[in-house]
Amino acid sequence: MHPNFFHWHSRAEMKPEVANLEPRWNTAVKCTEKPTPADICAMIKLVLFPGVSGVDQDFVKRFAESMVKGEPTFPPTGNAQSLRIAATAAVYQHLTTPSKYANAFALGLQAANFSGANTEPICPDIVTTYTEYLATEGERVRPKIYAGALAKAEKQAENSYAALKKAVEANSAQEVGKACETMGRGILSAIKESHAQLGEVIGRMSEESQFLWWLMGRRSSSLRVSRDNLAASEYALPAASEAAERIMVLPPAPSIESILDEVLSQCGKKSVIQITPSDLLASLDANWTQNVNPFANANDLTPLVTLISSRPASGKPDATAIKAAGLPAKIKFSLAEAARQYFHERVFLRALEEAR
Repeated sequence: MHPNFFHWHSRAEMKPEVANLEPRWNTAVKCTEKPTPADICAMIKLVLFPGVSGVDQDFVKRFAESMVKGEPTFPPTGNAQSLRIAATAAVYQHLTTPSKYANAFALGLQAANFSGANTEPICPDIVTTYTEYLATEGERVRPKIYAGALAKAEKQAENSYAALKKAVEANSAQEVGKACETMGRGILSAIKESHAQLGEVIGRMSEESQFLWWLMGRRSSSLRVSRDNLAASEYALPAASEAAERIMVLPPAPSIESILDEVLSQCGKKSVIQITPSDLLASLDANWTQNVNPFANANDLTPLVTLISSRPASGKPDATAIKAAGLPAKIKFSLAEAARQYFHERVFLRALEEAR
């Protein structure tokens, strides 16, 4: 349980008794142990956005009923803020242990809580938590080469060989059989460990190689044109998509955003410094936008994906479409911000797929 859980209730009309804090926390965690992608989206909305009107009402009903059943003092009605706090508790608990669910929660919070977004986290602690999770986990899942793996295997082999030699010298068939079995199992274990570690290293090196060739190639793989012939405004979102496709394992390494900045700096045509969502979409290649597929439950968590997927024939969405996507009416992005935001959205949608 988070040490500030009691103080998280400062926005709720009714503060729980201290004795009820742990049962309430445990109930929130237990009833959301294996959330569906739709549940994950609903919980992120509860954590970030005021009220519950924009949240899947089926989830709200199920969640409230589960909370009341597991912790009877939980308010059965007028409980919007209490539900938001309970959802934050559940999300926080997921973020304490790496998993496919934790990846989806952290990446979804990052995608929805962008600069200028209309978010009001019910518990500010969660922002620090998901940020730290992504930074730490992005490094952990990209392992270094295990320099001591061979030495460990050699030591195991030496010990097994010594036991076998001793059994042979004792002329004991039973002990020889045991020693042979032990040595065989040890060799098999060493091979399995070596293959697992080698697979992790190859995966990391494959991802690094893909990004190296992509960066040095100075060419858009999706638009099939040299970056010298592109403006950053027309390449920002395709570049983010190309980067997301090269991620081998989630969550992505924090350094990917710096690579995105470098890639955009390779664009040869002049471009604006800041751009509105409407002008950004109008600059996109029409054929490229046809390959963008949204996830319905995540529409207001992934505003750029939502806008692109509903892009009108004119290519320029109106104020109504921008508002429906959850973007402030007068928001402007730098092109680097737009690329990073779209990258966050794409990796979040992938995380939702992996969480199925």
